[in-house]
Amino acid sequence: MPTTDWTFLLNGTTNFNSYVLSANIKQGRESYLDNYAGGSIAITINNNANYANNFAFNTKILVNYNSSAAFKQIFYVQNIDFNDHPGNTGLSTATIFAVDALGRSGRIQATAFGLTQANTINQLQQFDTGNVLPTDIVVSATLGGGDSIASAQTYTGTVLNQINLINATERGVITTTAGTSAPFNSTIAPMPRSNLYSAVTSFSFGRTTSSTVIAYSSFDRIQNGSSFINTATISPLGLSPVTETNSASVSAYGPTFYGSSTVDYNTTQATGNADWISNTFSDPASLRFVITFTDKMQNSTALDNFESTFFQTIYLIYSLAYRVPGDVSDTTVQVVREGWQINITPSQTSFTLFFSPLNYYSFFTLDSSSLGILDTSRLGW
Repeated sequence: MPTTDWTFLLNGTTNFNSYVLSANIKQGRESYLDNYAGGSIAITINNNANYANNFAFNTKILVNYNSSAAFKQIFYVQNIDFNDHPGNTGLSTATIFAVDALGRSGRIQATAFGLTQANTINQLQQFDTGNVLPTDIVVSATLGGGDSIASAQTYTGTVLNQINLINATERGVITTTAGTSAPFNSTIAPMPRSNLYSAVTSFSFGRTTSSTVIAYSSFDRIQNGSSFINTATISPLGLSPVTETNSASVSAYGPTFYGSSTVDYNTTQATGNADWISNTFSDPASLRFVITFTDKMQNSTALDNFESTFFQTIYLIYSLAYRVPGDVSDTTVQVVREGWQINITPSQTSFTLFFSPLNYYSFFTLDSSSLGILDTSRLGW
């Protein structure tokens, strides 16, 4: 029964694994239309020797596993909850709450900061080190500068708020990663919508474990809800709102509305944004998925492949197999990783993963095996 060997490093260098009793990580988002709230970790430690005294506000904690750089995140301490045992005769603990680079950007305010018109991700880079963000957080455009254009403005607000406005304009994915050597910088890594990678992985998710399959212990498929939309209004900064409707879906099921503020630089681009939403989310049969599994229940080869690729920035598309009640064979779909929750204890690690259907991101990409097939991938705007 394989297990995950997590490493917790104070300021990126000092291993404090021996003090850790448990940890919980949450990053990404649960569904396509959610804003990014920023990732977090809660680490409960044995504090009988007052080890928590080593942590202060914004102290860096580097977390990875199996001495690997596959999962590499830096979290910044925000809060410490002390649970002191009465009389100092039992176990005293401290729970250290820390946030990733996205979460930290939610507490960093820009005031009357001039943003010039630029492609979405390139505009985010204007917050970069020395401007508004601290020097140890960078915004990467190595995956592309963005397919939409963000309007110029004088911006006052948190960096994270603008990140979410940019992503509502771009309709891509945002992740974070971190360096594992000094000065242990964090990277906010947005991915533009046309650059969704479909790199082939050597494992999939299914009902039974094998050397190529991660087996889930719980499985949820979620239909409709707020993800069923056939009328979308986009309100771009400084411009009149635009509304697009999927008339066939409205006639069949009635109107379901979605509204979003963006920084689309003109109404033509905003109309494309609204048209994408009203058409892509108007199928009532679309499903999103949530699966949970533990490391101990997996084949070691499949677990190694999962842990070495899943949390990397470029691996987003996966194969997921499930069986509908009453069916005699599995249904296999392609899904896109949205976010995760990880529960870490000394005995095992439990992973909960959130997936959207690939069609939510099916912008036509020439020569792509997943997103380059006519009649399955829609042209973007």
